[in-house]
Amino acid sequence: MCYSVESSIKTTLISFISIVYLLTSSIPHFQWLGITLIGWCGMQFDELLLWLTNPRKGCTKWNKIITMTLIPLTLLSQVLCPLWGSLCVYPWKKMSNLRQTVMVFLTGFYIVAVYFIHFFKQDKTCTVVTKKGHLNWITNNFITNNYNLASIWAFLIVVPFFLFWRKSFLIILLLCILPIFGSEFGKYTDSQGSIWCFYTSYTSIIASIALFLQKNNIYSII
Repeated sequence: MCYSVESSIKTTLISFISIVYLLTSSIPHFQWLGITLIGWCGMQFDELLLWLTNPRKGCTKWNKIITMTLIPLTLLSQVLCPLWGSLCVYPWKKMSNLRQTVMVFLTGFYIVAVYFIHFFKQDKTCTVVTKKGHLNWITNNFITNNYNLASIWAFLIVVPFFLFWRKSFLIILLLCILPIFGSEFGKYTDSQGSIWCFYTSYTSIIASIALFLQKNNIYSII
């Protein structure tokens, strides 16, 4: 998915509907998940914009602008939205000093990490289409080709739930399983990052189903 404008539109629409559904649920933990999905699924919209620049024909001005601005911002939101989305459940004023310190420290760490991923030793400044038809928007080829670093990034994305989630972990496990499978599938592509939108679409669907079950008293998942 996200191999074209059409697939990017479909996945973006699925995620947008799911996020709105979660944010308007009035259930704090599901609102937290909604904010999380803004970060997780934002790359689908970025890739939609990138496909519109027709990257197969070369590096246009807008391709470079999106690659060097929206892409790093979305990477940062992938880790910050789960972290700061927890404020839906635990307001800042009610947090302990230790937790406030942890959140501030992680925020600074993530900013440095995204800088290293996207801006340190740049090999290119625009998004290109790989031989297998994926968008490759990471400007550091060492990061692009390093599966271990991609796995670490996936772990950092879910760290806030392990630190602060105080409900049943069933929904978290369900949302984490698909990214793991997606990472495994990503091993066999030449641009692992672009596979992200393939499986985050399904995490949106799972979160929406979980909320539906919760709101209609069919199954209490949190």
